[in-house]
Amino acid sequence: MSVLSNIINIYIAPSKVFEAVKDFNLKKAIVPLVILAVLGVVSFWAIQDLATEVGYDTALERIENSSRIPDDQKEEIITQMEERMEGPQITGWVASALGGPVTVFFMALIALLVGNTIMGGSAKYGQLLNVTAWAYMINILESIIKIPLMLSKWSLEVYTGLGVFGIGEKGSFINSIFNAIDIFAIWRIILMAIGMGIIYNKKTRPYAIAMLIAWFLLRLIGAGFSSFFGGLAG
Repeated sequence: MSVLSNIINIYIAPSKVFEAVKDFNLKKAIVPLVILAVLGVVSFWAIQDLATEVGYDTALERIENSSRIPDDQKEEIITQMEERMEGPQITGWVASALGGPVTVFFMALIALLVGNTIMGGSAKYGQLLNVTAWAYMINILESIIKIPLMLSKWSLEVYTGLGVFGIGEKGSFINSIFNAIDIFAIWRIILMAIGMGIIYNKKTRPYAIAMLIAWFLLRLIGAGFSSFFGGLAG
């Protein structure tokens, strides 16, 4: 199948895609990884002004409210921060390009641990990398939906899951957990489970359950770190 066919089928017939990419081939993994990198760059370009403004406001609030920074140093730190933001946002461009591919490599490793260690399979990392990379083509639709919403609301806090309820104080553990439970995030995990079922030649359901548990544990850890370091920043 062509790249375009794979992208379309990942939404309507994912099994066809995973059957086509279940055997490791560097090209089969590189193509979606490049797409994710380009998508990240385009997304950053679209929301660059918003991201810069939000980053500045967040940093400014933390500096001004921090009890760990002497008052006579705050103005100097803010000035240095403003000078950095006026220059080219190299870090932002690099992070936007690498964010998607790095996430794929990490989640493929999680899939390998679940499939081989917990479920007792014997797949190769490259196979799961293929499956994960194509599952993350869901990011295309996610960006198409979320970026216009971000720009219309002029906020990075756009949710397509339990985050819309605004449960818990911003930055708290419970708030981070609910924000992470997102339709697209769960969709990606289910797609990965479908691919794993094809690779391991077993039913999807056990892999879906195992991957959702692993994903939720990761979200718990992430929320814990977020609330902990958020507290330190104050």
